[in-house]
Amino acid sequence: MPNAEAPTKRYNRTIYVPFSKSVYIEIVRDALSFRAYLDEKIALVPEIFPFHIVDGYLMKDIYFSKKLAIPIRRIEIAAVGYTVRPSFVMPYLTGEVKDVENALFFRKFDVPFWAIAHVFGRDSMYWYRMENQLGKNSIVGTTIKDASLLPEHVAADEKHTWILGGETLHRHHRRLRMYLGCFYCP
Repeated sequence: MPNAEAPTKRYNRTIYVPFSKSVYIEIVRDALSFRAYLDEKIALVPEIFPFHIVDGYLMKDIYFSKKLAIPIRRIEIAAVGYTVRPSFVMPYLTGEVKDVENALFFRKFDVPFWAIAHVFGRDSMYWYRMENQLGKNSIVGTTIKDASLLPEHVAADEKHTWILGGETLHRHHRRLRMYLGCFYCP
């Protein structure tokens, strides 16, 4: 029987760009305006974009989100497609930030999901999923591209070694140093 190829890792190919809803709706369909806005953000906050964006990017296409009834633009960087998600939209296009921020604030005080659903609408599973999806994005992998920008106290967190299959702390730190290219990890 032939060996099956190992599945390739699927990377998050979404770029979260700060937009107000009015500006986004106004410029999303106009490629020149959208490019001018992105170029401004690339110059202002380059760490939120993939490294290869300095080599240029192409406008790929636009698709329409049925969930939120807004157009979503995609760009191509080094032959890889990326979705440009506006900051006023929650991950996975599940809602707008203004519609869920107050309900999620109450979760800080352990208000049960059924109570949030009673006050803010939807059902309790919607709010459960909304809270859980917040932790799916990797903070280090998406916002800090340079190891020298990583705070020293975050560089080696031994609390997560059990996730790596019981790997020893020493091996975990050595692996982390190689990944980050830093030598201040103990």
